[in-house]
Amino acid sequence: MEASVNFKMLSLNVRGICSLKKRKAVLIWLNKQNADIFLQETYSTKEIENSWRYQWKGPIFFAHDTNRSCGVLILVKDSLEFEMNSVSADENGRYILLNTTIQGAEYLFGNLYALNKVKEQCSFFEELQQNLDDMISHPNQRVVLGRDFYVIHDPDLDSSGGSPTVKESVKLLQDICLNYDLIDIWRIHNPDAKSYTRRQKKPLIQRRQISG
Repeated sequence: MEASVNFKMLSLNVRGICSLKKRKAVLIWLNKQNADIFLQETYSTKEIENSWRYQWKGPIFFAHDTNRSCGVLILVKDSLEFEMNSVSADENGRYILLNTTIQGAEYLFGNLYALNKVKEQCSFFEELQQNLDDMISHPNQRVVLGRDFYVIHDPDLDSSGGSPTVKESVKLLQDICLNYDLIDIWRIHNPDAKSYTRRQKKPLIQRRQISG
């Protein structure tokens, strides 16, 4: 019989936490959530790793870009029964993939920050598909993605204002979801809700861009 596995994941685009004041506030809030964390747009660099590790009780895994763009983090609670088997980190800070064992079960964690132009998104999702295939250790391994994909699936539910369209890259993303049995967990729990992750004030344009 398969062992019962119980843990909580949270995904958040933080739009830069280089500032000590903002990073401290974010980490205090995250600690209160009692979760393992996927953060996008951290603006991290190699030079800050030691100081940031000191501020979180548990393992941290980085993919860096610059202190003004990109960067993703996976933060694991110190209390989680966790073993890291292998890691793949993008040199441009767009994704990090962890092959892990949690409470005796094998997982692939991915934290992703996609580009926003359609052609670049298509290349990103094609590369992601290949990297996931390379990292999967067996067919029944569970896959969990925290992400900011810069796409909408349903213009009626996921947008307000402007002229929303479903991008060509969404088909590639849908294929990835089918291949690994992935679901948009927020939408499953909120099937008819309209809630937005990005907002432009003038003119008012709002989008829920499938951030995990």
